[in-house]
Amino acid sequence: MASVFKWLFRLATTLVILVTLAVVVVYYLASRSLPDYDKTVSVRGTAGAVEIVRNNANVPHIFADTDPDVFFGLGYAHAQDRLWQMVVLRRTAQGRLSEVFGRRTLNTDTLLRRLDLYPLAVKSLAAQDARTLTALQSYSAGVNARLAEVNENALGRGAPEFFVFNAPIAPWQPADSIALVKLLAVQLSGHLPEEVLRARTSLLVRDEARLADILPDAPGTGVAALPEYASLVPEITQSAPRYAQSNTPTPSRDLLSPFAPRGLAGASNAWAAAPNRSASGGTLLANDPHLGFSAPSIWYLARMDLASGGVIGGTIPGVPLVLAGKSPNIGWGITSSYLDDQDLFIEQLNPDNPQQYRTPGGFKDFETRRSIVQIKDEAPVTLTLRWTDNGPVLPGSHYNLGEVTPAWPCGRA
Repeated sequence: MASVFKWLFRLATTLVILVTLAVVVVYYLASRSLPDYDKTVSVRGTAGAVEIVRNNANVPHIFADTDPDVFFGLGYAHAQDRLWQMVVLRRTAQGRLSEVFGRRTLNTDTLLRRLDLYPLAVKSLAAQDARTLTALQSYSAGVNARLAEVNENALGRGAPEFFVFNAPIAPWQPADSIALVKLLAVQLSGHLPEEVLRARTSLLVRDEARLADILPDAPGTGVAALPEYASLVPEITQSAPRYAQSNTPTPSRDLLSPFAPRGLAGASNAWAAAPNRSASGGTLLANDPHLGFSAPSIWYLARMDLASGGVIGGTIPGVPLVLAGKSPNIGWGITSSYLDDQDLFIEQLNPDNPQQYRTPGGFKDFETRRSIVQIKDEAPVTLTLRWTDNGPVLPGSHYNLGEVTPAWPCGRA
């Protein structure tokens, strides 16, 4: 009995030592990935010295002799604190989440590939003025300076999360920042589900007065006179409820998806109060950005000392811009407008050639391109992306579009 107890004691002691060593190793590796704010770093890409001073809440205050160097400092600070967040947001815009997270994000990647966000961001570079392009390039150089520092000095992987998820980091490009702005627009756009809902309701109700009672029209005169959707397909009156009603359970939203589920109601607000309306005697400004809570927060507070004056407020990691903030003279904020910012078109296919769709001038070929989605631990999926004059073509599995598409040959766009 004593011998058994002795061996059990040795085994327990060995396990405790191994667990302790594992914890020490994990802590050391993770701590190497955390930024050191109290140091001087020699980097390439600046015209002069850049100083980043952090207050007791770690909010960076960035000073330099030129604006490009200030944006460089913001990129460096973002990469110090939010590198994992930036990489995930970029992968989301590129439709490349499945390379890291597997099949769970395939639907998100597929839809974002079809929306073509990242290639459009690359094309948008040509439309930027010189000042904006300089800010984007300087910001990217700051991010890449931090990446070079991590690689050259073996500072872990830049963020502890990269030890858990194998997500190789490519250098930051100006188009990446534009792509994140487009991704933000996707997160704040939600009219397409409303279009599908109205089409479904139109097919079921088939009475204009009753439809307007259930889903009231926006006040004012519309810019286009469009017939009710149900009137376009009178030959399928009997079968309309069959495909207008949804028998498909609503899938749970993946936390990595930027597509918010349709809400029951929407509202947005921004307001300001003059000094004589506030107890402090100062002007008040409030706004609702309509971005959900997350960890880390989508927002990153920072101050930039620019040639035009200092600005401080909320930035988004990956973007060299204060979206909501203040300067010594003005304050600004953002909020969602809930405009009709998305339109749904039903494209009719050529019955003799499914690679064509109807236009006012006759049938026309789809614009097509192949895109390969890599999936962790699985074979890749090849998509055929299509566009019409009205925009990207979406399959019926997205946004429940199949529930409002007639049985006659047509596509969804």
